[in-house]
Amino acid sequence: MNKRVLSSSYLGAQSFLIEAEIDISSGLPIFSIIGLGDTAIAESRDRIRTALKNSNFKLSPKKIIVNLSPAGIKKEGAHFDLPIAVGIITTMGFIKDRFNILDNYLFIGELSLNGDVKPVKGAINTVIFAKENAYKGVVLPVENYQEASLIKGVDIIPVKNLEETATFISTGEIEKPPLKNINISSDNPGDFSDVKGQNLAKRGLEIAAAGKHNVIMIGSPGSGKSMLCKRIKTILPPMSEEDMIEATKIHSIAGKLTESMPIISSPPFRAPHHTSSPTAIIGGGKKVVPGEVSLASGGVLFLDEIAEFPRGVLESLRQPLEDKIVAITRALYRVEFKTDFLLLAASNPCPCGYYYEGDKCTCTQSEVDKYMKKFSGPIMDRIDIHIEVRRLNEDELMSEEKTEPSSSIKQRVIKAREIQKKRFGKNKCNSEMTQKQIKQYCKLSAENRKYFKNVIKVMEISARGYDKILKVARTIADLEGSKNIEKQHLMEAVSFRKK
Repeated sequence: MNKRVLSSSYLGAQSFLIEAEIDISSGLPIFSIIGLGDTAIAESRDRIRTALKNSNFKLSPKKIIVNLSPAGIKKEGAHFDLPIAVGIITTMGFIKDRFNILDNYLFIGELSLNGDVKPVKGAINTVIFAKENAYKGVVLPVENYQEASLIKGVDIIPVKNLEETATFISTGEIEKPPLKNINISSDNPGDFSDVKGQNLAKRGLEIAAAGKHNVIMIGSPGSGKSMLCKRIKTILPPMSEEDMIEATKIHSIAGKLTESMPIISSPPFRAPHHTSSPTAIIGGGKKVVPGEVSLASGGVLFLDEIAEFPRGVLESLRQPLEDKIVAITRALYRVEFKTDFLLLAASNPCPCGYYYEGDKCTCTQSEVDKYMKKFSGPIMDRIDIHIEVRRLNEDELMSEEKTEPSSSIKQRVIKAREIQKKRFGKNKCNSEMTQKQIKQYCKLSAENRKYFKNVIKVMEISARGYDKILKVARTIADLEGSKNIEKQHLMEAVSFRKK
């Protein structure tokens, strides 16, 4: 007697079908799982046997062989407990599959010893795979229900334990709990209206949010670099459904979703510490998991005190910044994670931090040069907007004047994004323009071309820097609702470029 139960697994963010084949026959009583599984899968024999016993499914002494197909691909995790247990109880005749559930649904879930179905990582990946391959639905732990329901067009069956699973297979029906209205709790970054002065920095962040341009702020300690960067969350436009699904998928694989945050509904803001390892930032490990650059996809990656990050970590950001993906290669496979984030970086201008404060700086010029060389030219060239942040004077500090709130800035950002969406026909920003699109949408008048030619000569602008300035100028024009890039737009874009 044998049965087949469908499930799935994933390499990186790419899912593939797993068939749990169960054969039960007379002979020496054994329970063997084959198919290149890891330790968690090998240990599942005792979990499954005990869970079945405690769920009133008493196993008779039989020879049980389970094969996880395809056998040539390494499989990891405890989420195959449920499909294996389902295969055993249907093969032994405890329940009958009268509605062809096993042929049309995928099963995932870890089992506790009392038969409860526990949550697993990557549940949304299985649901997406089911939809793409025309399976009717997915049977999964009730704790993963909210996350999985983000994908429409798939029948999601949330189960609490093995008994509920058996009832659904026998009857084809189950009572689903109501979906919750999730209020994502997060720290309050404040509002731009609370920030005194720093108009240049605020303007730079507005342009960055509108066109998804990378930013670096260099300034003295206490000038407000970190405070300003954290407030960019308040002016970012809402995530599209596609971005929400992609972000939730990556966080699910990484095991970052919680009961209070079952889906990623607002742009992520990741701020890793400068002591983080290359694996933590880029991703990888023995079992490949996404790093901070992938967890920030759809939102912001903030590197505070970027000069303190190891040079190797900063150099490894080149591909994620340029290609919007990170590729992690192993001997037997290669995985890719999306890295479509906006990079914000902040740094002191020198080791003591007071280079802009005149006599307060105690660093020699060679120490300053050595400090600034910690982030290389190629990395700086990939950053669109460079901002010098000065400390406030006494008049600015004592000012009671209320500045523009985040809500007003956000409305301009949303309008600029809508212009870009209409221009490109999809959720694409100016920072992602190709060479062909730059030629089409960043045309300059004869006067502007002459001005820009002098800028390139004086500032020794690279080919990449040339494109970056044009892209930023296009975003500035979009913020003003201008069809063409005017000289003032170009001049402002140039002012945000480091000489």
